[in-house]
Amino acid sequence: MEYFERYHREKNWYNKILLIEVYHMKCRNSEVGWTINKTAAFFGVSIGLISENLALAETIHKYPELINCDSRTDALKRMNELIRGQNNEGKVK
Repeated sequence: MEYFERYHREKNWYNKILLIEVYHMKCRNSEVGWTINKTAAFFGVSIGLISENLALAETIHKYPELINCDSRTDALKRMNELIRGQNNEGKVK
């Protein structure tokens, strides 16, 4: 089954993110100049959604416990908390 079809049939938020990440990386490795714009156009979604999903996928590789979040929205909130926590480390309070 093609990436597009799998993405639009998939119900699990985490699997949707993985499909986007795998497709985007596959295209970047095989086509010079591949961008998130092209990935967004392929899936028929916004550039912002692709950008967020790729950032979330990267964060999930570092913090696999994020896949236990009930939704993509919850995972994004947790990702932002983790990023804020990292940015505040080492700062004088």
